[in-house]
Amino acid sequence: MSEEERARAYLLRLLKHRPRSRYEALTRLQQRGFAQEIIESVLEQASRAGILDDAKFAQLWVEDRLSRRPRSRRALERELRAKGVAPELIGRALAHAELDEEALVKQLIAERLPRLRSLDAATRVRRLVGFLRRRGFSGHIIRRALRDAK
Repeated sequence: MSEEERARAYLLRLLKHRPRSRYEALTRLQQRGFAQEIIESVLEQASRAGILDDAKFAQLWVEDRLSRRPRSRRALERELRAKGVAPELIGRALAHAELDEEALVKQLIAERLPRLRSLDAATRVRRLVGFLRRRGFSGHIIRRALRDAK
């Protein structure tokens, strides 16, 4: 098996687990020690074949995050930037996702509140705020949603 075939097989194994951005694939192939010319060739082939597409990756990432572990727009942007997705593709993916942060915060509060009922009010609020801040939501949106939740 040639070096290029090994690189292609490794990339396909990576993509079986989950979609990847071009940058993630590049990094993983470099970590495996493949030559730069081979990496570029394999990535180009994968892009032409449509199995390595940053626009599709960004859209899938946003959809998955919003359905499984909701985050703020700002947190989603940060995650996608860290994965090497171009800013215009990030903007497009976020525009396609109907992201109403206030409604999302209210939904997260409603889901989380029953677990915190046994706590006193101050502790409950502190934990909710911490949880929502870690998800990237602004203090302004959190305060307004908490006020409405009471």
